[in-house]
Parts: sequence; structure tokens; C-alpha cells
Amino acid sequence: MKFLRRFSSSDRDAVVVLVLVIVVSIVLFPLLSEQNYGGTRSLKNSRAQEFKKSEGTKDSILNVQFSINLRPFDPNTASEAQLLSLGLSRRQVRNVLKYRSRGGRYHVKEDFARVYGLTLEKYRQLEPYITIAPQVMAADVVKSEKSNRNNQNTYSSLPKDSSLFTLHSSLNKLRFGETVDINTADTTMLKRIPGIGSYYAMRIVELRKRRQMFSSPEELLSIREFPETALEYMTASQDFPVIYINLWSQKQLSAHPLLNYTQARDIINLRRLSGTITRATDLAALPSFNAKIVERITPFLRYDTIEVK
Repeated sequence: MKFLRRFSSSDRDAVVVLVLVIVVSIVLFPLLSEQNYGGTRSLKNSRAQEFKKSEGTKDSILNVQFSINLRPFDPNTASEAQLLSLGLSRRQVRNVLKYRSRGGRYHVKEDFARVYGLTLEKYRQLEPYITIAPQVMAADVVKSEKSNRNNQNTYSSLPKDSSLFTLHSSLNKLRFGETVDINTADTTMLKRIPGIGSYYAMRIVELRKRRQMFSSPEELLSIREFPETALEYMTASQDFPVIYINLWSQKQLSAHPLLNYTQARDIINLRRLSGTITRATDLAALPSFNAKIVERITPFLRYDTIEVK
């Protein structure tokens, strides 16, 4: 303490006070820091707990919103919430709604399998719950009501509380394995085919009138957006009219259900260059014919130069 003697009494007091302040600060600083750290840590912990609670709440909300609830649904009318509850992704649901907004319709269960991104496993899970209500055409209803009014003695009138769905459901659809001959069936019979309503039935009849007969049900795929699944319920009888290959004009030949415009034109050119056609194999050299086509039309070819009545 000899160095303190160099200072005056007031200076020594100041030095002592400064030393005491430094000592006290050194002793108290760790205690204050630990207390503040503990308070900050507890605050962080409380905030973390609140965050976890909020996350848990969000998770529970999401679980409720997207929990899978399998139940019967119609893909043509189901709402967005119903489709989500079936376990479909938002993207798949948007594809379904977009398809419907453009006038698309699911005619049979298998049509729903074409939803973009839908896996086979998910489709198999949903298939038992798909229920597609028949589409009721206004023409069917109006025609049926008019028929009931005009034939009171033959047909019973519709009940006042009958719905369009009930009326359309009375049409008995074909079961798997049953078929209809599209070359002879009328519109009523055609509408029994699953996926075929009044519109497609009328288009089939109109196309049949132009072609006289169909050689196979696949010819109906030329109709725009024709349901391909309906083909398994169709057959085409092979009772075609004969083809007078040496007598008919190009127009008559192209009107036959087994020939098209190009084939009719090639036959006329062959007759012009080679004269009378005497055998079916002569057609094999034509660009629009092949062995399969020739084999198919051979039973119906007639080589007469005078048409037999």
C-alpha cells in the first residue's frame, strides 16, 4: 500500500472506491448473466412450446381435412371436398373438375381410371364406391310423356312425383356378356348398351344409313368422343349385300359397307385398264387392298357383266 501514500487523502479515497466497484462488478456479473440467460432460455422454451402447440393444431386440422373417408360417389357430380375426402390429391381433383367444366362425362366406372396421375392401386380402392347415375336426355322424357298422354289405354301415366332419374333407370341396360347387333338394332335397343344414350344411338343409326351396314363395331369410333367401352356390348352381323364388281359405278361401290371411296376408285381404274375382273386376286395388286381385305370381301363378290335380279 506504499503507492497510496503518494496520493492525497481525497485521491486515495477515490482509488479505494474504484477498486471496490471493480471487485463488486466481477463478483456480481456472472450471477446477473446466468439469471438473464435463464430468463431468455425460459422465454425461448415457452415460445417453442407455443409453436409446437400451433403446429400440432395445424396438423390436426390437416388430418381432419384430408382424412380418407371412402363412401359412394358420382365422379360427374361430386364436389371438390368429397373428392379430397376420398384420398385424391389436389392436382387429381383439379383435373377431374377441369374435365367436367369442358363438358366431359364419365359414362362407366372404367372412365375414371383415365384421371391423370391416378395409380392402379388407388383406382382399385375407389372402384367399388363409384356410382354413375345415367344421363337423362330431354328428348327421352318429352317423348315418354307424350306417349303416355296419347296412349292412355296401353301405357300407364307417369306418377306426379316421378323423377327424371327414375324414368331413365327404367331402361334396362345390358349385362356383361350380352350384345346387340348394330346392323339391325333400333335406337331403343341401342340405348340399352352401357354408355349409349339418345345422342349416340341416333348417331349410330345415321352412320348406318350412310354405310348401309357396319363391318365391325370399331367403325363407330369415327363418331367423336364415342365411348370405346361400349364396343364390348356390340356385334355386327356379316349378312352383307353382294358386290357387282364389274357393273357398279364408283358411287355404288363406295356406298357398300365393305368398301371405301379409295378402294372403289381403284376398282374402276382396274376395270378401265384391264377390262372385266374375273377373280378376287386381281384386287391384291391395287394400292388400297391387301390380302386381309381381299379375303374378307371375296364371299360377296359377283363377277357378272349383267346384274342378276
